[in-house]
Amino acid sequence: MVKKRSKKRIDRKTVLVLIILTVFFILFAKLVYVQIFLHGKISRAVRKMVNRENIEVSRRGDILDSKEKVLASSVKKYSVFLDPKIIKDFDRVKNVLAENGIKIKEKSLVELGETSYVPVAFNIDADVVDRIKNEKLKGVGFESKYIRQYPEGRLLAHILGIIGYDGNGLEGIEKTYNESLSGNTVMTKTIRDGRGRIIQSGFADAPKICGQDVILSIDRTVQFIAEQELREAFDKHKAKKAICIVQDPKTGNILAMVSLPDFDSSEKIRDIRVLRNSAISDIYEPGSTFKIVAIAAALELGKIKFTDSFYLENGKYKIAGHTIKDDHKISGSASLCKIMEQSSNIGMIKIAQKLDRENFYEYIKKFGFYSLTGIDLPGEAKGLLMDVKKWNALSLPTISFGQGIGVTALQLINAFSAIANDGVLMKPSLIQDIRRADSETASAKDAATSQERRNVGETDDEMTASVFDLKEIRRVVSVETAQMVKKLLKNVVDFGTGRSAKVPGYTTGGKTGTAQKVDPTIKTYSAKYYTASFCGMLPAMNPKVVILVVIDEPKGSSYYATSVASPVFAKIAKRIAEYLGIEKDDVDKLPLQK
Repeated sequence: MVKKRSKKRIDRKTVLVLIILTVFFILFAKLVYVQIFLHGKISRAVRKMVNRENIEVSRRGDILDSKEKVLASSVKKYSVFLDPKIIKDFDRVKNVLAENGIKIKEKSLVELGETSYVPVAFNIDADVVDRIKNEKLKGVGFESKYIRQYPEGRLLAHILGIIGYDGNGLEGIEKTYNESLSGNTVMTKTIRDGRGRIIQSGFADAPKICGQDVILSIDRTVQFIAEQELREAFDKHKAKKAICIVQDPKTGNILAMVSLPDFDSSEKIRDIRVLRNSAISDIYEPGSTFKIVAIAAALELGKIKFTDSFYLENGKYKIAGHTIKDDHKISGSASLCKIMEQSSNIGMIKIAQKLDRENFYEYIKKFGFYSLTGIDLPGEAKGLLMDVKKWNALSLPTISFGQGIGVTALQLINAFSAIANDGVLMKPSLIQDIRRADSETASAKDAATSQERRNVGETDDEMTASVFDLKEIRRVVSVETAQMVKKLLKNVVDFGTGRSAKVPGYTTGGKTGTAQKVDPTIKTYSAKYYTASFCGMLPAMNPKVVILVVIDEPKGSSYYATSVASPVFAKIAKRIAEYLGIEKDDVDKLPLQK
């Protein structure tokens, strides 16, 4: 019996040992399997848990005026969210958030069910976030994003444009220079411990990823003056649209550009039609402001002399089965000065008839009409001009006084600036420079175009010449011809239809235009819809600024440019001249000082 019991004990020990060895073998096999066969998978999972990759979105560059006043800027704002699963002391979280202007209800969190992400506030300032973070609340998290702000509101709306929900530009400078403004998006890494706490934070060098600043030629004060005066006229005359452009004729730089109606870039756009920049996108018949083209061409080609006179047919002129009439009837003959002063259509036809069609067409193109100016904005229109081979007997006569041709406001002011600039047509520009975030000057839009320019064989020295340098397009007429046209424009203001454009202390030159609009319902010129405009320069013989005012479909007792557009020019020109410190040149006509 003793032997049997001993044998049973031995069997139990053997079984126990075998069990232990089996367990050990299984664990060893599992360990080998994990270490060898699952090593890569587990390592990847651990790296994913410990090393977090974050997309670092760049701060969009600022847009500034010529004096570097901020017109558009991006500010970092925060959203606050809760993780109800982590919150231990809801009352404390509720009170701390309430102290910082964020109200939450526990009931609303319960209604959301099983979730780890409950947003409770948006667009919170950094200082508020810092105060909340200092309380070290469990279950409270933050997310940041950049919000685009336009501190000037409606001012410069069409030039600045807007950005979309994705942060990319949709209109204006925001669209044209989206690549430069946007900067780069980079990936940063953060190392966390097993509890998810950050133990090492990677960060991106902000200046390297942030967008570039775009500096405009626009002067914010000049823009404000132009917009304020134009808006007053727009409201007074209950106009359909209104435009004002201010240009430096020597450089081609645009100092102000206003299109009404406008919008506030910071607010939601409810009618996309207001996004249309009429100054560059709308085509209209210029009327008598276009007369400088025919008269400059005829003088330049020697077809007429400054001292010539023309018979004006007693105010009625039959041509190609149509009768052309003058609003201001002039008996007998009239000089060039008189023709321009009284804006005689018949006189202009007589001058244009000295030109052949090809010559007139050539000079229309030379002045920049029916071609894009290349302005730094999207949506520019080319204008309308029938091919010279399709002109009929009425084409040359009517185009000479601004009917039968479509132009943009920008094309027209640029043509006047060519006369003001002694016959040289400049490329209009809105951009003064593009600058890196580290304050280095970015040459030639290098972020977007340097590689392309290398591809065509340009050297680094050649690329240092900025694309924002002054660009002379061509000489349109000689200095002598330009001087004669400026004298004619001065006489228009001194003695003619532009008297209401006079500016005390300054000589002023310019031309009125009252153009009938085509009524689309009757498909002929309307008897009640007009476009009133005035384009002028100051001082008259050595202009520092050229200003165009266009009032579309003014309502009221008068629609003539002399009572609608010219006075607006005078107000704008006076204030701008004083602001820019332009030297007065008409001292003899200054009012007496008390």
